[in-house]
Amino acid sequence: MKKSLLLVMLCFVLFLTACGGGTQGPTGGSLFKDGIAEFIETNYVLQDVVSSQQGSNEISEIYLAENKSIDEVAAELQEYEKPREVSEKKDDKQVLIYQDSFVILTKNQDNPEHTLVEISTYNFVRNNYNPSFFNGLFAFWLLDNVLDVDDWRKKQQSKCYKNNNDCYGGYQSSGGWYKSGGNSSVRGGTSSVRGGGPGTGK
Repeated sequence: MKKSLLLVMLCFVLFLTACGGGTQGPTGGSLFKDGIAEFIETNYVLQDVVSSQQGSNEISEIYLAENKSIDEVAAELQEYEKPREVSEKKDDKQVLIYQDSFVILTKNQDNPEHTLVEISTYNFVRNNYNPSFFNGLFAFWLLDNVLDVDDWRKKQQSKCYKNNNDCYGGYQSSGGWYKSGGNSSVRGGTSSVRGGGPGTGK
């Protein structure tokens, strides 16, 4: 009798475990690898891959959302996955911060009907972006917290003053210094980008 009861309880526990495993959904592991990055890769057209000479984990990918405004793209992204932070929209740009990435939306200068969707690793933003890009979008104390750097703005701005070519002002502003023409690599978490980096030119 005890053995039968034990067997029934064991089967019940295994059943609950199996049901619980199904609640994780298709993403399962890292949100960066399988969440918003996968949505962007699936729904928009890859235009370019940008890398830094600082390290192979400093990667940014640029996609094109054809015939969609910044507001439309921002709504799509937030509907798919809630961001950690959402900036104001200013000067035709808006930033959504996710658990493992920054998603930066800008109006395409070549065709205002399209929106550029740039997904960047935290390391790329931390070590390459010019702080002035985020003026009016976020409070800088918030970026300090997200990037885990005390007074990130002051430290990064000092670097930019010394050599502005080492600072990234957004794809359409300073892409010439960073464009690589490499392959998509953000979702995999490793770089296969050729060349690129500050000072390499077009």
